[in-house]
Amino acid sequence: MIRAALCALAIGAVRTVAAQGSPDVTAHAESLRAAGRPWHAAEALLTAAARDVHPRPALVVAGARAELAARRYDRAASLLIGQPWLATYGDGEPLALLAQAEAHLGRFADAARDFGAARARASGARAAMLAVRQALAFEGAGAPDSAAPLYAAARRDLPAIGPWLALREAAVTRDTVQAFRLLDGAPPGAGRAVLVARARALLASGDSADAFDAFRAAGRTLDAARLALARGDTARGRAALYDLMARAPESDPAAAAVPLVWAAMPPVVPAERIALAHTLKLHGAAGEARREVGLAVQAGDSSGATLLFYGELLAGTGRLADAADAYRAAARDSAVAPLALYRRARMLVALHDPGATEALSAFAQAYPSDTAAPTALYLAGDAMLERGDSAAASGWFGELFRAYPADPRASLARFRLAVAAYRARALDSAAALWQGEIAAGGPQRIGARFWLARVALARGDTAAARDAWTALARDDSVGYYGLRARSLAGLGPPVIAAAPLPDTPAMRVEIASIDTLLRAGLDSEAADEVRSLLARPPESVDDLLAASGGVADLGFGPAAVRLAWQAAAKSPNDARVLRAIFLWPNRAAVEAEAREFGVDPYLFVAIVRQESVFDVEALSGAGAHGLAQLLLGTAASTARGLDVPFDPAWIDVPDLNLHLGAAHLAELLRRFGGREEVAAAAYNAGPIPAARWLSRPGAEDPDQFIELIPYQETRGYVRAVLRNRVLYRVLYSTPAN
Repeated sequence: MIRAALCALAIGAVRTVAAQGSPDVTAHAESLRAAGRPWHAAEALLTAAARDVHPRPALVVAGARAELAARRYDRAASLLIGQPWLATYGDGEPLALLAQAEAHLGRFADAARDFGAARARASGARAAMLAVRQALAFEGAGAPDSAAPLYAAARRDLPAIGPWLALREAAVTRDTVQAFRLLDGAPPGAGRAVLVARARALLASGDSADAFDAFRAAGRTLDAARLALARGDTARGRAALYDLMARAPESDPAAAAVPLVWAAMPPVVPAERIALAHTLKLHGAAGEARREVGLAVQAGDSSGATLLFYGELLAGTGRLADAADAYRAAARDSAVAPLALYRRARMLVALHDPGATEALSAFAQAYPSDTAAPTALYLAGDAMLERGDSAAASGWFGELFRAYPADPRASLARFRLAVAAYRARALDSAAALWQGEIAAGGPQRIGARFWLARVALARGDTAAARDAWTALARDDSVGYYGLRARSLAGLGPPVIAAAPLPDTPAMRVEIASIDTLLRAGLDSEAADEVRSLLARPPESVDDLLAASGGVADLGFGPAAVRLAWQAAAKSPNDARVLRAIFLWPNRAAVEAEAREFGVDPYLFVAIVRQESVFDVEALSGAGAHGLAQLLLGTAASTARGLDVPFDPAWIDVPDLNLHLGAAHLAELLRRFGGREEVAAAAYNAGPIPAARWLSRPGAEDPDQFIELIPYQETRGYVRAVLRNRVLYRVLYSTPAN
């Protein structure tokens, strides 16, 4: 549990400001919000409002603005509803804030009314953006006829996004001739959106039969299914829903189909149960998925594919022995026998079954050309190494080297054996293995060079070690091993010109268009525009870098990095490229959260980049959310330790997510004595495995600790974080404004 003192440190500043009076609080909250810290702004204003019996309108509006940015929509609405000055204050901002909160709460009719009232008090581009938001609210309220003229009016005042507005207008226009005419000018990035708009236009005109086919053609199977069900065509609706779940179980529409299926047409035949199970499993309901597959098996589905899936679900819910049995049964199907036998062997390894090694060996011998054969040999050797039987491990790994010398698993095996030999002071054996990695041109040859220098140092040849590290620092100048070698050689950090990213006219127009879409509430259209930019990137390096910086500032971090890598391919020696790849779009917020908990901001930003690439709505397959990629349980427990109010719906709020992430990192650093490599490993894999790895002989050496991490993903993660930290320090050593 994080100590209460950390809580006081975290919120003391805003309470101090709150005590100074409402005007100061409002200004401070606005500065927090502008710095990407809306949750902090909302908390500051909430504290101030509680102290003020009759808060000024400016304080209430600022509070609502902050609550809205912090995604606490019910609080934003409650601050504004009933205020006597609501309809007459300023240029209609409080009405617009209330309408936005109402739209997020699903009260679309109220939102449309209040957006209209706000629009009446605005002018120019702001009035046009409010018209778009009002039209969206009318759509949500099921009033497309009211939305169409608003989109048409906004097109005249927002020419930069006119084609997107025409697309929205076409989707709600009853006159199909007019609708299709509007679609002729669709923007290049519209793609499937044009097909969807066409389907919606057909539906608006009353042509539901053609609309059904159009939705299917557009890939909107869920919309087609809903339309069929609304028309009473349960056969086509059922077929569409189960087809969707079978074809794209990972998609959001497939997840949305689940309640429809359970409510109106539960699965009957095994194929339907399997389709439903795939969707359930991919959306966090593995227990229910296992039940559906079990029922399919009971109903007579004994196919190898179904039994493989059943074994996967059993394993995922901890029933390893049952999973091994399911895989054994699946192996009777020759079409999936190799995979089934391999998976069964892996279950035996997890169960610490003495027959695991034999099962792995039998698989590798029976299917030597299977892509999993090298992995089977590696796992057999790894299991022996984990038991401390280096001789047996060497035998299995030796077979791997002989049969699959170029396989990545052979590289991993060389390193595992070499580090074990180094730890046992068998320096000649360790050196031979690392030399073998270099001779084989293995993927870890750079790491092998680093460790050969460590061998030289262990033999007392400091000059040779320094020379080797100096050469490595030159050849791997921004890689993990190169930067680590630079440090050990005493060369100091690299010098990298921190040139600002360019701002080109062409990209200024493109970024302004995306920004306008976002401010008008057209988030999906903005995302489509970014995807179009990635699909048809600019030719010049300056334009690529300008686009990278622009989309990063708008919150599209992963897209920004992709554009930066394209610039790197064209101009690898351009100093600006590295700054674009290692972007820092919300620097002030990250630095502030790190300072509150005494964490090195360069370490924290290194973790944030590795976790989410600054995607505020990032969601991992394991269910980790937001910039700092927190599991709901971790976020909730950290919030309790800080005495911070927390609701799962708030987990993606950028600064709250960072706040809890920085606190979690601070706790891990405290728990592991300030060892950053251990804290990073624990951040990725959890504190319990990290503590177990720390208890191993040799783990007091940071380099050995990292190499001995058994999880390949976590090893790579820790190296990347430590590399990131150095590069961020070099690139951003000048304090932020």
